[in-house]
Order: sequence, then C-alpha cells, then structure tokens
Amino acid sequence: MPPDRSRSSWPSSLLAASLLMVGTVFVPSVAPAAGNQNPAGIAGGAAGQLVTPPVDEMTRNLIALTARYHNGPVEQQPELLAALIEAASLRQQLLAALVEDSPADVLRVALPGSVRDKLPPAAQSYVEGEVDAEGELAVAVEDRLTGSTVHYRLKTNQGEDLSLHFAGEPPQDLLTGSRVRVHGVRVDGALALGPSSTSVSTLAAALPNTFGEQKTIVILVNFQDSTTQPYSVATAQSVVFSATSNFDYENSFQQTWLTGDVYGWFTIPMSSTVCDRTTLANHANQAATAAGAILSNYNRYVYAFPQNACAWWGFGSVGGNPSQAWVNGSLELMVVGHEMGHNLGLSHSHSLDCGATVIGTNCTSSEYGDTLDIMGNSQPAHFNAFQKERLGWLNYGGSPPATEVQASGSYWIDPYESLTYNPKALKIIKSTDPTTGARTWYYVEFRQPLGSDGFVSGYPNVMNGVVIHTGSESSGLTSYLLDMTPATDSFMDPALDVGQSFFDPDAGVTISLLSASSAGANVSVTLGPVVCVSSNPTVSVSPPQSPAVMPGSTVTYTVSVTNNDSSSCTASNFNLQATVPSGWSAAFAASALSPNPGSTASTTLQVTSTTTAAAGSYTFTVGATNAEGPTFTAATSAAYLVALPLDVKVSTDKGTYSRGQTATITVTVKSGGSPAANATVNFTITRSNGTVVTASAQTGRNGTATYKLRLGKQDPVGRYQVQAQASLQGVTGSASTSFTVQ
Repeated sequence: MPPDRSRSSWPSSLLAASLLMVGTVFVPSVAPAAGNQNPAGIAGGAAGQLVTPPVDEMTRNLIALTARYHNGPVEQQPELLAALIEAASLRQQLLAALVEDSPADVLRVALPGSVRDKLPPAAQSYVEGEVDAEGELAVAVEDRLTGSTVHYRLKTNQGEDLSLHFAGEPPQDLLTGSRVRVHGVRVDGALALGPSSTSVSTLAAALPNTFGEQKTIVILVNFQDSTTQPYSVATAQSVVFSATSNFDYENSFQQTWLTGDVYGWFTIPMSSTVCDRTTLANHANQAATAAGAILSNYNRYVYAFPQNACAWWGFGSVGGNPSQAWVNGSLELMVVGHEMGHNLGLSHSHSLDCGATVIGTNCTSSEYGDTLDIMGNSQPAHFNAFQKERLGWLNYGGSPPATEVQASGSYWIDPYESLTYNPKALKIIKSTDPTTGARTWYYVEFRQPLGSDGFVSGYPNVMNGVVIHTGSESSGLTSYLLDMTPATDSFMDPALDVGQSFFDPDAGVTISLLSASSAGANVSVTLGPVVCVSSNPTVSVSPPQSPAVMPGSTVTYTVSVTNNDSSSCTASNFNLQATVPSGWSAAFAASALSPNPGSTASTTLQVTSTTTAAAGSYTFTVGATNAEGPTFTAATSAAYLVALPLDVKVSTDKGTYSRGQTATITVTVKSGGSPAANATVNFTITRSNGTVVTASAQTGRNGTATYKLRLGKQDPVGRYQVQAQASLQGVTGSASTSFTVQ
C-alpha cells in the first residue's frame, strides 16, 4: 500500500538524545581536584557549557572516566561517580536514539565486556550489553505513500518485547511466528544486530498457511472522539468476504478463499489522535469478545477503522497465525488484498529501472514499482509468478506448473490468469550465488484481460507481449518487474513484444517472443555461454576492537577479503591498504590476497601505535582493491583501544639488611598521574644465590601494595634483585630495585 515515513514527535525525555543527534551535549559540572582538572575527561571548557563530542569521543571519555574513578583519590570518588553516571546516561540516550537509524554505529562503539565489568555497579545499568535472546519473531510492513518500513520485534522467552535493528541485511524469509535466537547489543528495549546471517538463527520456522479456507474476523472500531462509521457492516462484509475472497480464489486457481464474520461498530476507549495499532487491536479484540466472538476460531484478524493519526493506509504482519492487518480509512480491495498478501507471507513487488537498458549495474529499484501486481502499486492485479510460487499457488502440488527451462528451444505458456493446468510461466536461470547456492530466476508470464487482470485491456503492450520478472530463492524481497521497453521511461508498457528479443550477456540467456494470441504465447529461449561479472569485494577485520593495550603496543588483526565476482570469473588479486593515525605503523603479512569467486582469503595485519598515544579508542580503515581493471574496491574499519599507562615504582625501607630482619618492599602504581587502586602486583625477589621468592598483592586506594620478606638466618648474603609487575584492566607496568643482605 502507498507508504508514508513521517515520524511522530519524540517525548521530552529524549531531549538530551535529540541534542546529541545534532552534535550537542550538556556536560555536568564536576569539581576537579587539585592537579586533576576536568576529572570527567569530557572535552570542552567550563562546567555546564555546551560542547560537541561524537559518540566515539563520548565512549573514549567514559573509558577514561572509569579509570579515573578507580584510580583517583578516595575523597573524589562520590563526585567522579556522579559524573560517570551522568556521562553514561547521556551516552545511553544517544545510543537509544541511534539504534533505529544507525545500528552499525551502536555495534561499532559498544563497550567490550571487560570494560563494562570495570564500571561501578551504580553505572552499569546505563551501559549497553552484548546479549543472546530467544523467542518468537514478529515481522510487519508499514505501508505509506512514499515508501515502506519493515519492523522486526522479538517476544523473548522471558516475556520481554524487543525491537530488532539490523546493521546489515535483515532476515529475508522469516515470517511472523518464527522461533529464533538472536545475538546483538542491547540498548534499553532495542537490539542492534549485525547481518541476519550471523546474528539470527532459526529455531523453528513458521508454518505456511496459504491453502484452503482462511477463517477471518473483521472488527470495525471507531474512537471516543470520533464515532463516525464511514461504511456499513454490509460493505465490510462485501469487501472482505466477497471481493477479497474472490480475488484470492481466482489467484490461487480456486485453492484459497476467505470465510468469517464482521463485528462492530465498536467505540473503543482510545482517541483518534493516537497512533497505536497494538492498543487498538487489544481494545478491538476485547470489544468483539464481549459481543460474543470467539477469537480462537479465526486465524486472520482484520481491524478496520476511520482515518486516525496513523499516517499509513494499511499495516500487515508478514505471515503469522493468527495474522493481523490494520486498515486505516478506506476499506477497499486494493488495501485489504495487499495487507492480506503480507499476512500470507509476501513482501512487496518491486520494479527495476536501469535507464536505457533492461538490466545493468546502474539500476534503481522502486519498492511499489510493479504495475502488474497488487503487492506493488497497481490495480488489484494478480500476484506475479515469483510471488505465486512462494505461496504454492504455482508450480507446487496440484497447482498449475511453471516450466523450468534447461535447454534452448521454443516453449508455450497459457494465459497467466486462465483456469487451465498447462504451464503458466517459464523459469530461466539468471545466476547462482557462489556462497549460498541460491539461484535467481527470470519468470516469463503472458498476461490477458481476464478476471482481476481485466484492466490489461487498456495496455496493448502487456496484452500482446510477455512480462518478465526476476526473483531469487534467497529472499522474498527480490521480486522485480523488468522494463522491456526502457526507451519509453514507463512501467505501463513493460512487456517484450512479438519479434523482439532480450539478451542477458552475463547469464548467456536470450528470450524472444515468437507469437502471441488469446490462446497463449510461444517463447524462444537460447542458453549460451556466460561471461564473468566482477563486483566489489567484501572486507572484514577481526577483532573489530582490540583489547586495551599500552601506547606503542602492536596489535594483530585478521583481515579477510571475499571475492564477490560471478562463478564464471577467475581468481582476482586484491591489493590491501590500511590507513592508521598519523605516526602509527601498519604491516600486512601478505600485501595482496587472491580468493576465487565466492571464496574468502585472509591474512594478518599488525598495527602499532605511537608511544605517546593518549588513552582512547582509535578507528582505522582497511581496504582491498583488485589489481586488474576495471577497479572494484571495498573498505571497512576497526578500532585500536589505548589504555592509560601504568607508572610503577618499587622501593625498600632500607638499602642493607642483616639476616633475621624483615625487608619491607613497597610498590606504588599510578595511572594518568593518579593512584591506581585494585591493581595486581606480582613480586619476584631473586636472592644472591639465584633462588627466587614470589608473592602477589593488590594496591589499595592510595595505589600502593606492600610485601614483607622475612630474611632467614640461613639466607645467603649479597645482592638481592626485586622485580615488581603491575597490571590493571589489561594494562601492565613494571619496576625493579635491589638491596643487600650482610
């Protein structure tokens, strides 16, 4: 349905987040201790002034502030804790505002567990966490005038309702009701996830429900401030159980239809100025139940109501049992048939505009662009062949067949809409994904002005030619109508005419229409050799963020390059590049990789920071470019985390001892000039005869640790060496001294 992407106003509680979105954040006032100005570590001037840190800087500030809290003087800890909580809270609000539109940024700056664990307990609730969750998936499509939005939610086994936001490809063929396990970063009630191939695993697929009687309840509601009834119960009955049912019955070759009841009108305790489909559905269900409806008797729920504050015309769950559809305002076949198409499990039917050519590398897709499918932006037209095959209404069981072309020749197809059991479409292989094996097909149909496609009589090109779509086994989102007459700049004449041919050099496929009449079409298909099609590679770096290391440390990363060229290509040689901060060094174990098409090759990258690098998270980029023209390239980023260095000093209470005395060894550990509390100190004392004594201790709030060595009467005389090794949050430091026993 025609979509609309307007957004309601954010609540005032998110004012701080909205300020952050435009680069502004209010820095709380924290009184600095003498010699430690700006303890919060936040860039800017005086306390209370507005500064502009991006999320990366806020993350670095949080890490630095955590270290200062642990290592600072005891008397500063209450103020530092307050500043830490305030900084963590503001950062959390920023991430909550970013997660919907920029989940990749949330994943990129998410704190590793080792850092989160070091936060004071009072601050940990304000920081995101890496989680695994299991539950039931809900998928819904929001249809508006200018585009649509697919919403993903997870009802966990613990009863929580989490929104899912994908930084990469979302799940393609998972329907409402699918049992899944997800892995991502949680910010409040939202999860930021990577590509679904790595972040989502299916536990149990939703069962299809596309054949036979579809028991449907239609509930008509209006609002406490708008009790209008824009159409009658009889009209609703006719639209759903006559027009829409007949549409599905015809589309499915008399295999699927709707039955059920209409309840209402009910005035629900809700204002028309509110857009809340879940609350509306709950009130509607309660009202219908009170009127005698038994909801469990139905597997499809339709909620219809007068125009309210929602900007969309229709909203439908993708699959689900029971499925749900909301119809806002106009109750008509185009709206109900489209939303119930989603309920059956279908996504939208797109078009592909490649300018002056039918296919190419510079193409634009239109989400509702299929003018010959109700799942596009058209008349209430038949679902195309790719969509019908997904439903099982074509090329499945007792449904009419689609001929899979495996050799060159001439092939006959009947009118697409006719109730015959001759082939209704041709399936011709276009390409095969070298990684997944998923195939993309050309679908060839011959549309005639029959039944719901009666409007075709006004389009001679469609009525006298064949229509060609593409669709992939990888996803229900890959339905595209191709324009066989690109010179006309219109998808109202997309068909291939008699005597015309379409050639795909990459697939080695030629499709020609030999003849067409009301009885059917005769199509020639020639399968020739395929050619190499090059694509940009994919680059990844692991780990995406290093553990905290000392300035000047060398961190080893694994760099992987995936060759996305078509299977008919040979291996490509990809040159590697790394861009690191000024003064740093980067060295690849191999400067080039040569994976085969569909394969991945890896090497290591060693990144070394300068010895003067300040504490914080530093982003660098890694790119890969093929050595052969034309140029295909890709890049990604990773992070190098520099920790505050430890300053370690060790001393003894005397320089010379006699046997039987006790040597008191004191170690002082500082981080960023402040005492480092809770650092682990390992003592190693090597006697003059080479024997060794070891011990360990933790520093107190003053940053010191002490070990008392009792010198026995039999201990050797001479020089004793003392080594102290300190570590805190993955950062180390050491110092040594000596004393004499006489």
